[in-house]
Amino acid sequence: MIRTFRYPLKPTKEQEKILSHWLASCCDLYNGALQERKEAYKKLGKSITCNDQQFSLKLIRAEDEDWKAIPVVVGRSALRRLDKAFNAFFRRIKNGEKPGYPRFKPKQRYYSFSFQQALNTEPGKVKIPKLGWVKFHEYRQLHGTIKDVLVKRELGKWFVCFQVDLGEAPKKMEVKSIPVERQVGVDVGLKSLAVLSTGEHIPNPHFGSKSAATLARRQRSLSRKRKGSKNRRRAVTLVAKAHKHIANQRQDAARKIAKALVERFDLICFEDLNVAGMAKGLFSKSINDAGWTLLRQATKDKAESAGSWDVGVNPSGTTIDCSRCGQPVPKGLGERIHKCPHCGLVLDRDHNAAINILRRGVRLVGLSESPLITTEVGET
Repeated sequence: MIRTFRYPLKPTKEQEKILSHWLASCCDLYNGALQERKEAYKKLGKSITCNDQQFSLKLIRAEDEDWKAIPVVVGRSALRRLDKAFNAFFRRIKNGEKPGYPRFKPKQRYYSFSFQQALNTEPGKVKIPKLGWVKFHEYRQLHGTIKDVLVKRELGKWFVCFQVDLGEAPKKMEVKSIPVERQVGVDVGLKSLAVLSTGEHIPNPHFGSKSAATLARRQRSLSRKRKGSKNRRRAVTLVAKAHKHIANQRQDAARKIAKALVERFDLICFEDLNVAGMAKGLFSKSINDAGWTLLRQATKDKAESAGSWDVGVNPSGTTIDCSRCGQPVPKGLGERIHKCPHCGLVLDRDHNAAINILRRGVRLVGLSESPLITTEVGET
């Protein structure tokens, strides 16, 4: 299992100055390498590879004392980032997507560099090449085999991220040994963030909506500031902090919900939704605010760590099909109750969908269908 441990970095003022210089140098190198690739193709019809540019970096370091003082792996990380951007550009062209040619980056939007190697660590300290030992707040124990170290600056604060290999994931339990009460289907939505096949509703926190007034006030303040002024830079930071606070809230909520689900259930079934496509429609703002993708990814990660089953099922018809008799019962978005004219089942539409999701997940993993009993059932 590959996991990332992220900690606040605590450099001294002198170390922070050096790290900022390294970031600015990486940004200059990224932009220069991008310009070189553009000019080479435009004038010569030639594509320059990442290996070509890494060799050029070697020549630059031989002549430039400033670059010689920067670890070579730091410069290479900028060139690898550019190469990754071009690979993604060509992949999108091949798949018929909107290409999105790599763009030049301003220094304010170049946030990180990586080492692509393990660094020496002690409790609360990491040894960065040509900088020495730098303290970080180790609020949880770092363990596993370190594969990569990334240093990042966010809103004036520094962080260090350790990508570690925790070894083989725990072996998944035998599906046949999972009792019915440890199986659940999860239907995500907007009214409730999620409804379980047990009938439980997890409320939608609406973090974006609740912070909309604060965000709007800060954006109005930003719009009045003169470009290039210190007041404008401060206003930009305040807007960015508001967005970051909302993102942190969503991620925290998703992880807590995922932890609770994995502790209670051994088989968790979700719909395989095309969230990116849905977020381009009528309810795009609400869908992005709900954070369905965050919840699904957090559950998948925690299920893998616990040896549990996370299953994605085909979402087609889960809301329409009756969870008792299987007959389709079409309903509009405003209809919140499922009423089956065939078997008389009356149930909350999201609860009905969650049961269908669980049944599909159970079949997908090779189990015979579980005897799902719904208590909130009425007869028409």
